[in-house]
Parts: sequence; C-alpha cells; structure tokens
Amino acid sequence: MDGIIVKNLCKTYIGEKGHIHPVLQNVDFQWHPGEFISLIGESGSGKSTLAKMILGIEKPDEGSILMDGTELTTLDFIGWKRQRKQLQGVFQDASGTMNPRRSVYANVEEAMVNLTELNREQRRARIQDLMQQTGLAVRLLDVPVRQLSGGEQRRFALLKAMAIQPKYLILDEATSGLDLVSADSVIQMLRQFRIETNCAFLFITHDLHSAYQLSDRIIRMQQGRLTLEGIQNTIKETM
Repeated sequence: MDGIIVKNLCKTYIGEKGHIHPVLQNVDFQWHPGEFISLIGESGSGKSTLAKMILGIEKPDEGSILMDGTELTTLDFIGWKRQRKQLQGVFQDASGTMNPRRSVYANVEEAMVNLTELNREQRRARIQDLMQQTGLAVRLLDVPVRQLSGGEQRRFALLKAMAIQPKYLILDEATSGLDLVSADSVIQMLRQFRIETNCAFLFITHDLHSAYQLSDRIIRMQQGRLTLEGIQNTIKETM
C-alpha cells in the first residue's frame, strides 16, 4: 500500500539519575501520497522525535514505519540511501544539513548529483526555477553557507530538499523565527511545489494560521500521543 504508515511507535529516553521519559507512546497514523498534514503541539510533546523516526535519524524502541510497503525501521545505511530520493526532511536548525564552507549552489547541486539522474544543465535549470519561487537573491547561490543568516540557511535547506523532488517531505518549524515576508515566501513556495509535484508534506509547526492555510489534515500531539485530529478545519476526537 502506498503512503507512510506508522504503527504502535514507542520511544523512551533515559534522563539524568535514570529517570525514564516516554517521548512517543503507541503512535499510529497514516500519511497518504500527496497529502498535506500539519502536526501541532507543545514543545516537548514528541513532534520532532516522530519526524526523526520516520527519517531514520533515530530508532524507535517499538513499532513499525512503512513507506510504500518498505519497512524503514530495519534499513541499514545502503537501504536508507535508496530511500532518500523519496523521503526528505528539513529541520529548524538547517546548519547541519549543508557544508558551511561551500557555496549554496555547490550544496544544492551535490544533493542532486547523489539523488537524481539530472545532468548539469538540468540541475542548473531546476535550481534557477526554484530560486525564482523563493524570493531569495540569485547572487546568494555563490555565497558560502556560513555567511548566510539562519533564516536564509533554512530556506536554502528547503530548496535543496525540493530540488530532489521527493515524494514525501517533512518540515520541522519551517517558518518559525522568520519575518512575515520570509514566512509568506516559504508558504507560497510550498503551495507551488505541491501543485507542480504532488509532494506529500508533514508540516510540524506552532503556527496555526499557516497550518489551516495549507493542510488537508491537522493532527495534534500531546505528551507523546496523537490526541486530536482536524479535517477541513474541524477538530474532532481521534478514534
């Protein structure tokens, strides 16, 4: 079955003095191809941990994550490399996803070389097309990543993920901390990219306004559990 299916996902951290802290508790949900889901909830509720589990950055203690029928939790490095074209993630701290010494263009193109079949001219054309959608100055493509502001780094990390044209894209606080103009640019970019590619988004956010603008569904996480689900702006108890 196509889509990402999360079943009975559990994760517990051991804190100072051996204190046990359950982060995810029996999480179940299905994310359909082309669907835009916003995941909301307080800080520390488990949203980012869930994203890292789906992306293979962390392993669950229990549970299953299927992507188009492939079990993700048991993949080794080579197995994950095969899935990276289909599944990408962008986190609030984007500095770790790009080489700070290299130019923005070199960072974006490197990902495309590794994960697409495009030739040099096609890569350049796709990057230029995405640049037009971001509202960012073209001259920034030649700037080393370390010279960019945090907001610029985040938008270029998003551009890098989009350049690969994944089937599923996870965004963790993509608009947090951005000024209104920059945040609106990101929102418009997501809308256009979805129209052009039918990419599915998991949009982790505290921004309810953006969530309602973009989402097919809104899911709330509380203390490691999915507690409320909204469909077409109507909140209902998850069954």
